[in-house]
Amino acid sequence: MSENIFKLEPKWPKCIWQIEHWKKNSEVIERVLWWRFGSVNVEASSSQEIEKLISKRDENQKVCISDLFEIVDETLKDCKADDIYFPETIAEKETERLKELFDKDPEAMFEKEGWDIWETKLYFESDIIIKAIK
Repeated sequence: MSENIFKLEPKWPKCIWQIEHWKKNSEVIERVLWWRFGSVNVEASSSQEIEKLISKRDENQKVCISDLFEIVDETLKDCKADDIYFPETIAEKETERLKELFDKDPEAMFEKEGWDIWETKLYFESDIIIKAIK
């Protein structure tokens, strides 16, 4: 069965969470970008398949799009909050310094310090509109 491309977008604006995991050696920092808006194009065999997969929500009523589908393209904008969570193994003084890096230019500053994005997950938290593209 051939795969088709579908655009998924939240019914309500600003209902996408993006969670990045930054890794350096054994340390992992979680960065949560939430209240974004936009759309994500995914591969699926049918809209019914998508509806079935997105009907299951986590305890916070979010569905992890990146765990369920192959993402072909994404158009995400805006960010109301940018929360960073550090492991307990990083000293408080170092977490304060790293927070300042995130405030300046997170991607460039972190990459200069040897951190890499290890994993990114996209969650939708509202009703999802499904549009066939091809």
